Amino acid sequence: MNRTMKKTLLMAALLIGICSCENKQPKETAKVVTDKQATETPAKDIFFYTMKHRADKYVPTEEKMGFGSTIQSINDSEFAGNKSIKEVWIAPQIQHIVNKAFYGCTSLEKVHFQGEIPVINDQAFEGCTALKNLRVDAYTIGVDAFKDCSSLETARFGEHIWWLRVGAFENCKKLKSVLMGIAMKKIDDGVFTGCTGLEEFSVPNDFKNRMFGLVSESAAKWKKVYLLSTEYYPLPKNCTPNKGCTLYVPDAFLAQFQADAEWQKFGSIQPLSKSNYFTAEGFWK
Repeated sequence: MNRTMKKTLLMAALLIGICSCENKQPKETAKVVTDKQATETPAKDIFFYTMKHRADKYVPTEEKMGFGSTIQSINDSEFAGNKSIKEVWIAPQIQHIVNKAFYGCTSLEKVHFQGEIPVINDQAFEGCTALKNLRVDAYTIGVDAFKDCSSLETARFGEHIWWLRVGAFENCKKLKSVLMGIAMKKIDDGVFTGCTGLEEFSVPNDFKNRMFGLVSESAAKWKKVYLLSTEYYPLPKNCTPNKGCTLYVPDAFLAQFQADAEWQKFGSIQPLSKSNYFTAEGFWK
């Protein structure tokens, strides 16, 4: 094969490679769905609710629902009482879920929060009896927001959680795990009324003398408690430890907690660094 022919074949191979790379798409791509795209070409089996649907007062009958890019809040009672929706994706641009937005949606099993959300307002998900797990980076959870969610088992909040309002999880009898960050600032009385099944919870820094009282109804069932604290402190009077529960404390104060006869009423006292969720200082892993 002469030099000219080799050069020609090499150039052809390079061109084929470039075209192939340009045409090859990644398996998963994040994309914003416009209202027009959502209406005309929904992604697979997900129905995208748009401003046009809102204007037409369309009542979704689909099981899986997302939102068009111009929807920035979910309005008062917008989907209240809907019995069809089972799974919903809350898009990153949505900043507010207004009162009773999904009130009484008894078929709703999963809610995927795709970004931070400042406010989930009063009664927003009250009576969503099929909802099993909550994972959200919210600032405020409103009054009765998840009241009577009788299947809810876990509630986990991102680093921005600031305020849990009265009744937020009232009568969530299957709720087993509530995890909040160290910087939590406001928890109203009555947030966990009727939550008799709580087994695992964190105690934010500012609530070391209140949190145990708020979850006292489930004291006999506690299995894991995470103290998120910037100091050592004595056992609060409203804390009733049990030998079946492991207490996780900041690594820097481990020896002090372990030496305290009152804290020793817990079955075991371990460093936070050995927990699944928190670092030695009490921050999310």
